[in-house]
Amino acid sequence: MSTESSLVITRIYPASAAKVFAAWTEANQLKQWFCPSDDMSVPVAEVDAREGGQFRIVMQNKDGETFSPGGTYEVVIPNEKLVFSWKWADSDLVTKITLDLEALGPNQTELTLTHEGFPESSVRDLHNEGWNGCLGRLDKYYN
Repeated sequence: MSTESSLVITRIYPASAAKVFAAWTEANQLKQWFCPSDDMSVPVAEVDAREGGQFRIVMQNKDGETFSPGGTYEVVIPNEKLVFSWKWADSDLVTKITLDLEALGPNQTELTLTHEGFPESSVRDLHNEGWNGCLGRLDKYYN
């Protein structure tokens, strides 16, 4: 489901809700998967996963170019939900992300990512591409 100003992506991971939640809230784990392609790395991941806490991630491509999102956690319900703002370092646009986790079994979790607040479909579509890349790398992280 996508509208002009939002996108929703759902994936199922072969891991417990606690493991999926940790992948999003522990810096050492984010560094291993949080970039849209295998040609990139994450040299910096700073996470304070509590309501009011902040995060900053630096993704770097093979040419050394960096891309750095950050934001503030609004809702943190361990193993169930994360809501946080999202802002690229080189942009004034602030959007909102909601991650809902649903345990489908002891080692299977459905993740629904909702990203809202895009000013136009072209910006939404770029983020959709990036998120699908990141979520694909998260799947590889578990396999």
